[in-house]
Amino acid sequence: MFQFIVKKFIPQYQETSLPIVREKYGILCSILSIICNGFMVVFKLLFGFLTQSVAIQADGLNNLSDMGSNLATLFGFKMAGKHPDADHPYGHGRYEYITGLVIAFLILLVAFSSLKESVMKIIEPQKVYFQIAAVIVLVVSILVKFWMSSFNKTAGELIQSTSLKAAAQDSLNDVMTTLATLLSLCFSLVTDLPLDGIIGAIVSLFVLKSGIDIFKDTVDPLLGQAPDKELVDEIYEYVMSFDKVIGIHDFMMHDYGPGRKYMTFHAEVNCCDNIMDIHDQIDLIERELLEKFNILTTIHMDPIDMNDELTNQLREKVKEIVDDINHQYSIHDFRIVSGPTHTNLIFDVLLPTGDQIAHTDLKQAIEKKVKELSPTYFCVIQIDHSFI
Repeated sequence: MFQFIVKKFIPQYQETSLPIVREKYGILCSILSIICNGFMVVFKLLFGFLTQSVAIQADGLNNLSDMGSNLATLFGFKMAGKHPDADHPYGHGRYEYITGLVIAFLILLVAFSSLKESVMKIIEPQKVYFQIAAVIVLVVSILVKFWMSSFNKTAGELIQSTSLKAAAQDSLNDVMTTLATLLSLCFSLVTDLPLDGIIGAIVSLFVLKSGIDIFKDTVDPLLGQAPDKELVDEIYEYVMSFDKVIGIHDFMMHDYGPGRKYMTFHAEVNCCDNIMDIHDQIDLIERELLEKFNILTTIHMDPIDMNDELTNQLREKVKEIVDDINHQYSIHDFRIVSGPTHTNLIFDVLLPTGDQIAHTDLKQAIEKKVKELSPTYFCVIQIDHSFI
């Protein structure tokens, strides 16, 4: 069913990395969800009117709020698909994350409300009466919501959309709460225990946890989540496959919404090679990264002297010193400036994310070890922190 629908309505449906295709997936899922919830509104209102059930009619009106979250998702995808403008040169892709945040907030609101109501039913139990009309409505609701959850989840995983995953979880939560109500009705035939409240409380806690998880998943990229390690490793391996690149450092990746990543890094190159040849290959790497990973990249060239014997020896010695202090530390941009009385060793030390060592203490520890090599060596050290 999923494949049939997306093939019918989404051209290039397999090119999920393209922003325009992602937008079409989001719009399709949102419209289908609005149609399904609209059907549930009409179905429950009519059925409630025919059976004179106020509860069923009220539940039908509740589906209007679900349509509201579907409209928010639709709005999010439409806004995320807008072209960059003067005020937003990196585009509007983060609207999709904001939409997921709104859905997470609505889920948490429903969870707290449901938990409160369930606890009150446990404290003050109310008789639950079995009605065949209610069972019919609940079963139809479960089937429709489960289909919506399955469809949105498949699409969300396919295009890696937090808002569609949130919409899928929202529908699944509705399935859980409706199923809890159905079980309570069935149990009312054999027991007078307040199972309605107990089952409702358990399901509410499940919904609460899902809301917190969705909230975290949508907040993380907005705050600046570290890029996926597998992606970074793949990029590193690919860039290092080019013969002009000796090393990579100062790697940074910015996420401005799904399919809208920007990346910068420094590529170490041999200062003795032809600068035009190096520049040509760097341009090629930038184009290839855009083609292969859909990431717009800017590369800074760092020339290093690979032919000076003293520079190479001191570079290896300093690497050993830094590695002895902490094997997670590394150095780059190493060069020396020799004078008549002393020699400056100029380099950067890269620390892993979250490292708390005092920069002054680290510099002093390195300088002490370097002085043991020769008292004429002075260190000029820049401390960097990794962003991956």
